[in-house]
Amino acid sequence: MLYAALLVVVSVVLTIVGVSALGQSQGELPALALAIPALWLLPQGGVSAWLLLIGLGSFGFVLPEQPLALSVSLFMMLPVFAVCCSSKGSWQLAALLISIVLAMDVGLMALQGEGKLEGSPTYTVIQIIAVGIIWIAARSWRVVDGNTWWPLFLVVPLWVGGMEHAALVALCTTGVIAALQGMRNSKIAEWVPRMSWILPAIGFATLVLVPWFEVPSPVLVAWLLVLGGALLGEYLLEDPEEEV
Repeated sequence: MLYAALLVVVSVVLTIVGVSALGQSQGELPALALAIPALWLLPQGGVSAWLLLIGLGSFGFVLPEQPLALSVSLFMMLPVFAVCCSSKGSWQLAALLISIVLAMDVGLMALQGEGKLEGSPTYTVIQIIAVGIIWIAARSWRVVDGNTWWPLFLVVPLWVGGMEHAALVALCTTGVIAALQGMRNSKIAEWVPRMSWILPAIGFATLVLVPWFEVPSPVLVAWLLVLGGALLGEYLLEDPEEEV
């Protein structure tokens, strides 16, 4: 149990460090930095690993052109997807949550179109699709036995090339995936779905609490409303207590 709890703590710490490093890099990440976590899972990871590679690659491709806070906030859609696709849910609940997410995202894209928020609506759409692909990869994931460790050595050229923050992001992302796999194999496997709530929230909170990162007010409001919608959906999924 102590080992399982340690994995949770490690995943949280790596998320904080990774988001901080991402902020220091100003979103300038080479494709190799985002490919390393997926390559670490290939070929044993199968289709899920390829989907993860596509999702991370698409997300990172437009990352330099987007506000970092907006990009990180989009991962709060992961629990929304989980609630919408829950076997205990209904299409009405899914429609409600999707409408909340669409309203927030369309509002942010409208601000981008008017020049009141940095970035591009097109890039925001690409990142939304990328997060959806990442969620599909996570949902269909099967624990990999015997990961390929050689891709981790690819952080060396990143570090030598003066891209220390990019190397740190790659290592932290790989570490989070490894910690989640460890949890899946432990006695707290039921905690893994909860991490789709905890880690995106921790990542965005890091940007909010660290003073040298800027979080535009519209992004913060949209994130809070999406989080609130996801929590509402989770509450509605709970089985009502049986009357005595």
